[in-house]
Amino acid sequence: MKTIVSLIAAFLLCAVTTTAQENTERNEKTVIKKVVAKDTTIKTKVIKETAKEKGIVTVAGTEKEDQEATVITKKTDDVEVVVDAESQDLTNKQLMIAQKKKQQQALEASIQAQKAKAEKEKQLLEEKKKQMQAELEARRKALESRPKGMAKLKKDQ
Repeated sequence: MKTIVSLIAAFLLCAVTTTAQENTERNEKTVIKKVVAKDTTIKTKVIKETAKEKGIVTVAGTEKEDQEATVITKKTDDVEVVVDAESQDLTNKQLMIAQKKKQQQALEASIQAQKAKAEKEKQLLEEKKKQMQAELEARRKALESRPKGMAKLKKDQ
């Protein structure tokens, strides 16, 4: 019994000293990105990027002081898509349709206003042309009328 206990104690002592010589170090960085694209369709994509770095520091199992430690590091990068969803935004869609209708109505009103303005300018030009024709006729008559005794003008052929 005494030998069994001493063997177990020796085994535990060896196990404790070897584990004391080996240290593990973990470093984990997690970045979560959320991408949302809005229009009438909402696309949501949540990406979880994890960078893990695991380091093991080992020292030789001797009793010497100031031993050299060796560090073994493992780096792993994980990219995980957590959510990838697509949905319709009905209120935004209705607002966009209403805005397009409003723009279309404004465009049609502008076209009608331009047509009315062009028609008004055309009428003014025709009136001015008629007035100028009337003035031209009046001048022609004034020039063609001669006092008595003067000969009438001959037309060019």
